[in-house]
Amino acid sequence: MTIIYFIGVYDTLDLFTEKLREAFEERGYDSFVYDARWEEQSKEQLLGLLAEKREPGEKESFACVTFNNLGYNLDLPDGRKVWEAYNVPYIDILMDHPFHYGKPLRNMPSTAVILCTDRNHVRYIRRFFPQIRQTDFLPHAGVELGSRHKSLAERRIDVLYAGALPIYTVAKMIPDLGAIPEVDGEEMAQEVLGELVRHPERTTEDVIEDYLRGRRNDLSEDRLQELIVTMRFLDSYATSFFREQAVRLLVENGVRVTAYGTGWDQCEWSDHPCLDYRGKVLAPQILPLMNDAKVVLNTMTWFKAGAHDRIFNGMLARAAVVTDDSVYLREEFADGKELSMFSLRELGSLPERVFALFGHLDEAQRMADRGYEAAKGGHTWKSRADYIEERYLSCIF
Repeated sequence: MTIIYFIGVYDTLDLFTEKLREAFEERGYDSFVYDARWEEQSKEQLLGLLAEKREPGEKESFACVTFNNLGYNLDLPDGRKVWEAYNVPYIDILMDHPFHYGKPLRNMPSTAVILCTDRNHVRYIRRFFPQIRQTDFLPHAGVELGSRHKSLAERRIDVLYAGALPIYTVAKMIPDLGAIPEVDGEEMAQEVLGELVRHPERTTEDVIEDYLRGRRNDLSEDRLQELIVTMRFLDSYATSFFREQAVRLLVENGVRVTAYGTGWDQCEWSDHPCLDYRGKVLAPQILPLMNDAKVVLNTMTWFKAGAHDRIFNGMLARAAVVTDDSVYLREEFADGKELSMFSLRELGSLPERVFALFGHLDEAQRMADRGYEAAKGGHTWKSRADYIEERYLSCIF
């Protein structure tokens, strides 16, 4: 009973993989770790292991659990996909919207199970990639660093924001808007982005589809999906707009925000004395910072029916978490009980929320404590391993 993992490409995914692997090893599963930094050696070892242990007609002895399509196209010398040749279930957890992964999703092995961190992403894959036999919802999860946490009163960081401003990193995603034959691309970009800002509870793909259907009634499903992918940069623009506004609102109201991630030094207000920009650090380095933050602020990457690991990491750091909401978060938590949730339409209330936490630190501590217990009980990678095992691995091994 061996689970295959992939590491060595993204530090964030390596952290998630490590925690999942620990959880499965506690349950008695063996591990094979394919390190992309040692590609040839890892591949040779994996193929040798599969050939040695996999006997025709035996009950399955391997599964792959990976993130963001890592290893999906691993092949044999004769061109066959490894996962199909050895009938290995390929369980792929997507941490981002599937419209970023058109090529991998079109070429998934027949053994693939796609797990999405937002229910809308499940809907998207089922609609546009019907050849994928199984798609499911698996929420983000958090990582706890240590078991002892300082009280909020002892912490040195007032508000921590750990995340980039994507508007400064998506230039390569912006297409030639004049090359879209069906509609005026410039007008579509402006109209869709304006609608997302006015109605931030909507998904990017739904707004793009509404715009296109309102002007063309002859678009095929394939062409619609192509245009959604073409315009997906607007998702990052909308995310970036509200992310910047959230931090700026706090800073300009006198709240000191410590920010990590690219882009914060490029804002026109970056020189404000209440913004303490510390550059970019690796994902594991954020966890001790959260353990020293009174408030962990989150704005989502336009997940309207999911969550983000910043939320659960902050809760597991026993910080007071303040985040924009989603359908999923409203199902799991109550505003003011385990965390503080606001609608992006009510972004202007954010400074008041943070001032209320600072002004009633005992109450904020109780919220942080309840948040910790909730996350510890149901939103760790151990919890997600429980779900994967029960739903998928128990019927394989």
